[in-house]
Amino acid sequence: MNLRAIVLLPALLFAATVGAGNTLEKIWQPAATHPEFSSVTNFLSATPENFPAAAWNISFTTRNGDGWLGGGNRVARLHRSKWSVFTSTNQAGPEQPVAFAETSDGRVWCATPAIIWQFDGRNWLATRSGLDHVRALCSTRDGTLWAATAHGLLRYTHGAWVMNGDGDGLPAGEIFFVQEDEHGTVFAQTTNGWFRYEPDADTEAPATEILSREFDHGKIQEDAIVTLHFRGRDKWDQTPPDSLLFSWRLDEQGWHSFQPETLVALPGMSLGRHVFQVRAIDHNGNVENSPAELEFNVVVPWYRESRMVGVLVLALVVSLFFAALALNRHRKLRHSYSEVEKLVAERTQQLELANRELLHSQKMNALGTLAAGIAHDFNNILSIIKGSAQIIEDNVDNAEKIRTRTARIQTVVQQGAEVVDAMLGFSRDDNAPAVPCDLNAVVADTRKLLGDRFLHETEVQFSPGENLPELSVPRDFVQQILLNFIFNADEAMTGRKRIEMATVLTDKLPAEIYLPPANAPKFILISVRDFGSGIAPEIRTRIFEPFFTTKNLSTRRGTGLGLSMVYELAKKMAAGLAVKSTPGAGSTFTLIFPVNP
Repeated sequence: MNLRAIVLLPALLFAATVGAGNTLEKIWQPAATHPEFSSVTNFLSATPENFPAAAWNISFTTRNGDGWLGGGNRVARLHRSKWSVFTSTNQAGPEQPVAFAETSDGRVWCATPAIIWQFDGRNWLATRSGLDHVRALCSTRDGTLWAATAHGLLRYTHGAWVMNGDGDGLPAGEIFFVQEDEHGTVFAQTTNGWFRYEPDADTEAPATEILSREFDHGKIQEDAIVTLHFRGRDKWDQTPPDSLLFSWRLDEQGWHSFQPETLVALPGMSLGRHVFQVRAIDHNGNVENSPAELEFNVVVPWYRESRMVGVLVLALVVSLFFAALALNRHRKLRHSYSEVEKLVAERTQQLELANRELLHSQKMNALGTLAAGIAHDFNNILSIIKGSAQIIEDNVDNAEKIRTRTARIQTVVQQGAEVVDAMLGFSRDDNAPAVPCDLNAVVADTRKLLGDRFLHETEVQFSPGENLPELSVPRDFVQQILLNFIFNADEAMTGRKRIEMATVLTDKLPAEIYLPPANAPKFILISVRDFGSGIAPEIRTRIFEPFFTTKNLSTRRGTGLGLSMVYELAKKMAAGLAVKSTPGAGSTFTLIFPVNP
């Protein structure tokens, strides 16, 4: 066999299979010859009393010898030589019976035009209604009951009523008669002649599939309603899927009767494992041997499960305990926070008070430092005034000397007044408001505070900058900062001392800034430079720390608060601080003011 044949072989086999499926024989085929049946039982000669033979139009004899008569709205039974008459009104029993039949299990059946009845030993029960013109009944040897109707052949097998019609080979139209011959072949008389039943034309049972797979091995709450969907398929589609009938059972109990419904609702399921099975039957009476199966478990809802409820209650108790514990800790924490806030407020108030007192103390220390020089200056002034007054007193008649001495007195008095004004400005309250100031004038007034004695011992040079704009700053703060710079510079030098002060307007900031000023396009720098020992790099970053001092071994021990006060005062003014120092060559402290347009 060549490769092409090997490739095409599966396709050819598939086509042959499909072709065979399309030409499958129907279960009903036209009869080639007219069927022959055994003779029919003669009509019963005996009749119930008060009911003549003319009242009955059909009769039937069962295998155990019972006789049955039917006519009008009555059915009569002869059992053990005794007649029982069943009279019906409003379809409570057979009315206008057309045929009797007995199945292999001994049950007796009666057909009326619209209903098929079954006798349970005492009464007649309707088993199938809604039919159209039932013509005949036939019970075959395999236990099947056939009913000929105006719209097909009805078959009762495996507890199910199955309709055979044009889809099964019968012609569309009325079925007049159905009977089994002596060979066991069933024939049906139709509007198109006789047809023969061929059970071997379809021996394959249908297969059922459960669609509700979400329940498979699932857990279902006790109170839930389990709704299961399923569908079936005949192997060769001789019976359409929508014509299949289904029977189901639960937990291997009895099978329910075959019905066309493909949905089952199971309410009120008991706890535990359950197995649902469903099977189908086709028009040929083939019943599925291996039903579809689904397993699921019904469990107690969590709120009814004692162990689960116990666990939840325990978890709730634990949660409440920890919640109460957390709430108690939160309450204590809030209380501690309030205590801390209260303590911080008290400490802040005390610190502000101490800060004001410290600033005042710094001023007083500065004033004390200045006192000696200022006292010397005032002694000189007073000596000049006293001497001039003595000369005037001794030369009352000499007008020239009097004018000279008077002018001298006025000069020294003016000098003393300027010193007093500077001291009064320096000693004002710390919270003085900012006022427009000429910083060159502020530096000059600060220099006057030093007095002649300080200036005699230390040369203080001042180079005022040009075109400085006025700034709104607290004048006292500026003087306090500059005096601190000047005194520190003086103490950093020995021998002949020289301090250089300068102001300048610039748009560039110094390199080593310790406190950045507010942003501005230009800045005014006030620098104080000394030529002392300088500051070592390892301690330069700490010079503005409170209580840090390098004067521990000097005769004038420092408090370590001077430069820290300078830092705080500069922050209040939004000013900046820069320090440039070279060990052995001196230091330059710079106060930086932002200039906004």
